[in-house]
Amino acid sequence: MSTTVNQTLAENPVAVERLEKSLYHLAEVYRKHQSYIKLKYNISALEMEIIQYILLDGKKKMKEIGEHFQVKLSTLTSIIDKIERQRLVKRVNSREDRRVVYLETTRKGKQLYEQYSDYMGVVSQQVYRVLDPGQFEALITGLAHMSDAMRPAESEE
Repeated sequence: MSTTVNQTLAENPVAVERLEKSLYHLAEVYRKHQSYIKLKYNISALEMEIIQYILLDGKKKMKEIGEHFQVKLSTLTSIIDKIERQRLVKRVNSREDRRVVYLETTRKGKQLYEQYSDYMGVVSQQVYRVLDPGQFEALITGLAHMSDAMRPAESEE
């Protein structure tokens, strides 16, 4: 964030308070979304995100998934065991090196994700309908900037 923006925020505590309240509310909405995923699909939001990651990026090694989601391998193993028992993903040995194990989604995992994707499409349409085109573009741009601002610096990781 630039010095000018920092100075402007310091000079405008009302704007800072509004932003903090909005972020708190957004976090609350996301927690409810996570509960909805658990209730509707019988998996956690993280498990759904793992399925999405594998589906959109192709087969992945456990280490790659752990690094991407910043989850310890021991924790990830139990997560993968659970969604493998549900037949949403499967472990596949590499043909080149049998010691290497990849994770792939199953047909059932793809179907589950497609249902979730349809739901997210409806949510996105609802947001689109309540905003005019300029607000919608500002939202997309603002979310991208917010994501960048909240991402830890490389030196902090």
